[in-house]
Amino acid sequence: MASLVPPARTSLAEHAVSLVGLGLIVLSLLYASRSGGPPETILLETLVPIVVGAALVWYGTSDGDRLETDRQGTIAACAIGCGLLATTTSIWAVYLQAIRTGTETGLGQPALTALSIGIAVGTGVGHLYTDFARHYRSHNRLARAVDASRDGIALFTDAEHTYVNEAYASMYDLETPDALTGRPWDEQYTNAARVKIEREVYPALESRSNWQGTLIGVRDDGTTFPQRVTISSLERGYVAVVRDVSEQRDREQRIQVLNRVLRHNLRNAFTVIQGHTNLIAERHDEVGSEHVEPIRQEIQNLLGTADKARGVERALARRSDRDLIEPPTAIRSVVDRATAAYPHATVRSQVEEMGAATTTVDGSVVDALNELVDNAVEHHHGSASVSDTDVDSAAQKTEPTVEVGVQTVTYESSARLEFTVADDGPGIPESERRAVLEGEETQLNHGSGLGLWLVSWLVTNAGGDVRFSDRVGGGSVVTLSFPLERTSVDNEPAEPPLLAH
Repeated sequence: MASLVPPARTSLAEHAVSLVGLGLIVLSLLYASRSGGPPETILLETLVPIVVGAALVWYGTSDGDRLETDRQGTIAACAIGCGLLATTTSIWAVYLQAIRTGTETGLGQPALTALSIGIAVGTGVGHLYTDFARHYRSHNRLARAVDASRDGIALFTDAEHTYVNEAYASMYDLETPDALTGRPWDEQYTNAARVKIEREVYPALESRSNWQGTLIGVRDDGTTFPQRVTISSLERGYVAVVRDVSEQRDREQRIQVLNRVLRHNLRNAFTVIQGHTNLIAERHDEVGSEHVEPIRQEIQNLLGTADKARGVERALARRSDRDLIEPPTAIRSVVDRATAAYPHATVRSQVEEMGAATTTVDGSVVDALNELVDNAVEHHHGSASVSDTDVDSAAQKTEPTVEVGVQTVTYESSARLEFTVADDGPGIPESERRAVLEGEETQLNHGSGLGLWLVSWLVTNAGGDVRFSDRVGGGSVVTLSFPLERTSVDNEPAEPPLLAH
């Protein structure tokens, strides 16, 4: 919506304090031009108004970036108001003195001096008032935001609650936040949690000023519940952001139990089905290849999916234990593993010369790259059968070729570290790409496995993102892109060379 305030008025408001100062200087010059007397006397009479006026001009212009338009108007109004009040008081005092003494005294010089002093005092009062009002509004907004937060927020001083919001009190089934004020902080936790606070939380706060983890809280009725707690040190005391994760913990436990039971029961069921299928194939050769073999293949696929799910679970579980790794080291690890695991495939690496600067990335990128290489080799069309006479030529033509690379790419706003896995296979179906990129599966967009989801989870948790594209000549290219972070800065070449391995 366009502003309804005319531009000229807005411009005047932005320089209100300076205009008051200029006005005071103009009044001083008019007084000097109309009053008689020695120049030294006139200089002394106009010294205070000119100094105050110049100070206001400097204050209004030099603090222009700090003084908003509304502050300028408020300070100018206070200055004018106090100046008029001081002038009126001065004129009244001079008038009373003239009545008492019976002598006439000029009003110009006392009024001008009083006006100057009043404007100076008013400017100071206006500045203090606007600063106080600004801090009050900021504090009020922050207080409302904290009170409205769905997370529990608490302040501790000397290990005691000095402030808690309503969400924090409600986690402990307390009606008002005041019920916790003054109570020891660790009183609201189990004995095991108190030991953890002494051995882990306080040392972390002293060494790095923050701690994040899970503690078990205790309500006044004795019931317990898990909390996700983030604590940071303040100048005096600590601030804690607390979230009740009972539902999340229960959901995770249900998923773990269902996952274990289903995996165990399905594997047992498939083992039984597989045994009976083998017996049928042995006793009835005529149905073996036509009916039994497809059943065997589907059982193997389902068992493979179960193993893949267990592998995904293990990969995600060990993610937090991963250290940082240098990109060339990650590429070498992936290529060496793939070369040993798939001797019939051609796996190449393409690594950018990193220079003297040290670039690191989360070690989980190795798991993501391994999964992409496995997917490229196992889904390659070269796995199709060929006739005996053309085995050598067909294998030569259809053996999988995978290239794993890393390079730094500079965009308009930032530089990125990008890993790529390119293959010459049939490509990744659009439905699987869309499901992973959109972050959910539907009846129309769904994948056929867990591999790409594992890659997406690992890369996202490491702070990166995944992109898919088609390879020129057939196949696909998967790019894992991460923010570029270096521990030292060096002069990088404009076109970094690529070293083929």
